[in-house]
Amino acid sequence: MILPMKVSGFSLSKAALGLLIGASLLASGGCFRTYRVEIQQGNVISAEQIEKITPGMPRNEVRFILGTPLIEDPFHAARWDYYYSLDPSKGEPVTKYRLSVWFENDQVVRKVVEGAGLPGAIEPDLEEDSPGFFSRLWDKVTPSDD
Repeated sequence: MILPMKVSGFSLSKAALGLLIGASLLASGGCFRTYRVEIQQGNVISAEQIEKITPGMPRNEVRFILGTPLIEDPFHAARWDYYYSLDPSKGEPVTKYRLSVWFENDQVVRKVVEGAGLPGAIEPDLEEDSPGFFSRLWDKVTPSDD
């Protein structure tokens, strides 16, 4: 029968077990990749929709073409703001756009687009950067038809 050695109040077998568990947790921690979701918020508006908005157009037609504005400020009832933001989740900067439409006597007076480009031109990137650990392992284990 082997008795565990006592070193300053702790048994050596408990310390070895703790080190083994800690090392396995550290080793397995590198196997997992975190996934961050792409976040889109606001109104997605295309260039064609913006071109349809012309001076003299009534409010109800603007609402039909662009949808309900994200912000209808009660203090600025003559202006509708359509916001859009995209957080691509891959370390790229957040993209923000704003379309403001001003009304006078319930008709469009002017429109202003702020931001680089138009929201409708953005398409999500659905491709993976590289295959994961299990995909590479599966490719090595299974025979290929090539």
